[in-house]
Amino acid sequence: MLYPLPDKEYIYRVVMGRFFTKEEINPSLNLLANNYELIRDEFESVKHQLVWTNWHGNNSYTSIEKSPYAGWQVAALYGQYDPSMDLIEMERVYDQGCYVDPELGILYTHNAVRMPNLFGLACESGIIRRAGISVLHPGKSIPWHVDDDPEHPDYAVIRGLWDIEVNPQNNEVCTLSLDTEDKGIVLEPFSHNRFHFFWGRTPHMVHNTLSTPRYCLCFDIDVEREKLL
Repeated sequence: MLYPLPDKEYIYRVVMGRFFTKEEINPSLNLLANNYELIRDEFESVKHQLVWTNWHGNNSYTSIEKSPYAGWQVAALYGQYDPSMDLIEMERVYDQGCYVDPELGILYTHNAVRMPNLFGLACESGIIRRAGISVLHPGKSIPWHVDDDPEHPDYAVIRGLWDIEVNPQNNEVCTLSLDTEDKGIVLEPFSHNRFHFFWGRTPHMVHNTLSTPRYCLCFDIDVEREKLL
């Protein structure tokens, strides 16, 4: 009797549909965790000086018709630089000065200049592809969606979140949920100095019941597929 071959895409979604650990993704991120208070205090001192802009991601979202990030704001810090980028256009998009570090191969904003400790330690820990500080205001949600991130045969783009300022009162909570193929919906609460890692093609959502905004560093890391499978 002939049996159908397993669906490779389905198997991959099952394997990748989970939260990953810092040790699996990049143990060097302990550099941020070990300097949490320094970075938190730096952020607190300049939070109201940062330029916050609406998300300008170029992803397409296959799960819903409109971008789930509509109205969601980010203080852009830096990302990989390509010579084809128009620096003037980048400054218009991010509403601030933008600069190029040819040694690191990144384009960075004046927000990064205002936060030298976070900027330096994040780069040193291996975050190069993209980084910014995201804010989710009280009572707001980012609905279920899938991020159509670039795919590569040798590595996967993993989304990372590092909680900088989360202040729950009583039973308040802010959570990140994944809709996985084998375990259903799994979630992690946001809390001070905690990391979250997931594959953007796994359906996910964020809900904030806090009475204060939730701030976290949002970043992407390229990870070899064989390390995750």
